[in-house]
Amino acid sequence: MTAPPPGPGGKAYIFLNGDFEPPPDWPARPGPADLVAGADGGGRIARSLGWPVHLLAGDFDSLDEASRTALAAEGAEVFRRPAAKDETDFELALALVRARGFLEIDVLGALGGRWDMTFANLQLPAHPDFGALRVRFRHGPWNFFTLRGPAAIRIDGRAGDLLSLLPQGGDVSGLSLAGCLYPLYRETLSRSRGLSNELAESAAALDFGAGVLMVMHRAS
Repeated sequence: MTAPPPGPGGKAYIFLNGDFEPPPDWPARPGPADLVAGADGGGRIARSLGWPVHLLAGDFDSLDEASRTALAAEGAEVFRRPAAKDETDFELALALVRARGFLEIDVLGALGGRWDMTFANLQLPAHPDFGALRVRFRHGPWNFFTLRGPAAIRIDGRAGDLLSLLPQGGDVSGLSLAGCLYPLYRETLSRSRGLSNELAESAAALDFGAGVLMVMHRAS
């Protein structure tokens, strides 16, 4: 049996049912204080890696009964919801992880398949309900995350890494960016002007005052 960690202290991993491409620094196992959640068929992906699944949420239209039963027998706490619901399976899993007190969350399998689901997944963490969380989508060398201003972060990598900044739903104002090939200082960012920048150092510093910004970082 795999019991959920007693409380926060590590990070949470949420597996969705999209394409899974492990990042270059992907751990062989989660840490002892980490929490692993499967959103519907994402539970099968985590299990195939030999990872424990602590929470399993969804309507289970993409997870067969045998897999769900096996995950439950191995210790997963199952939260089943009807297919006719307002939330996506990812939103259910994210709310459960938040309720357990975890703030740092890596999301796997969020891309691919249905494009409407992909965009919904990427935009969900920008909702004010999840504003306190640090949600990072991981897919191979790519890291995606969405920030709501005011925000200030450090982006670790190395010189030559691709960095694109995409405003969501309007302009992003008061944006400064240091440590990149094209630095910015208190700029207003709109449309696609933030595409195809590069890290010039081992880290970039980003801050802005207002708006919603999607950050897309590809390790070189």
